[in-house]
Amino acid sequence: MQDKLCFVQFTHPGGEHQPDKGKNFKSWNQGKHQRKFLMTDGDFIFENKLVQKTSLIFWGEWEPDSEIVSILEKPKGDYPKFIQRPIFDNIQPFPRQNTDPYIYGEQFHYCCCKQWRAGKPTQLAKLAQGSIILFGSTINQNTPQAYFALDTVFVVDKFIEYNEENFVSKLQGKVSENYFEITIKSAYSGTIEKQVIDNEKPEVRCYFGASFNNKIHGMYSFVPCKEFKNNTIGFERVKITKDDFDFITNNLNAAPKMNNTLSIDENILRWEKLKKIINKQGFSEGVHFNFNKR
Repeated sequence: MQDKLCFVQFTHPGGEHQPDKGKNFKSWNQGKHQRKFLMTDGDFIFENKLVQKTSLIFWGEWEPDSEIVSILEKPKGDYPKFIQRPIFDNIQPFPRQNTDPYIYGEQFHYCCCKQWRAGKPTQLAKLAQGSIILFGSTINQNTPQAYFALDTVFVVDKFIEYNEENFVSKLQGKVSENYFEITIKSAYSGTIEKQVIDNEKPEVRCYFGASFNNKIHGMYSFVPCKEFKNNTIGFERVKITKDDFDFITNNLNAAPKMNNTLSIDENILRWEKLKKIINKQGFSEGVHFNFNKR
């Protein structure tokens, strides 16, 4: 299989993580992936300039512990019930769920989810530099009101190929210690992913996302976010439909939709349009997100 320049619609489960019963926190997830409505300190882009060290709220994946900051009013629609603050406490035994994509610290990453099927790599394991992955969830599935709820725009920069047997030698020391613990070790130390590939060990890729300080053809990875303003109501995710891009499927199931791109210029135009869409819906481009460590 050859590398291809792609524009990918990638669906993952969109439900909101609830706190542990009777608690004001959510412990490290050991079940199926879900989203959280998160609050962290971070950086975002305003009028093409970096705004640093402010409180941001956004929808994202964070499978380690989180504390409940506040309980929100929940209007009808895809609104969150909780604001959660991500916390990393590396005492949860395996198996434990991984966080993929990973958007925290200095580097966005995407390393494993849906990169293999039936023991063989998929096209997601062969993406060329400049490919764009739209991570999100289908809301109102199987109804005329279905749409794609965007949570992360990932622009592919470089990558490291690895498999279950060599992930330590290939990745440790080449990615951050936090990322290695939160995602890589969680993915290959007894979780669902490891169980799937115990009999086959395909080469997959740990991708590094293009960043605001290290752009690819002017593009960078980002998360739609807003500044925290003592919110009592959260917000729905960015809505993307076929009206925005003709190759988007409003009612996409779990299988990623791969769209081959003829040239990098085509992806640049799509990326620029994405920024306009999220800005029109009242979001900024979050490019750096912190978390607390216990």
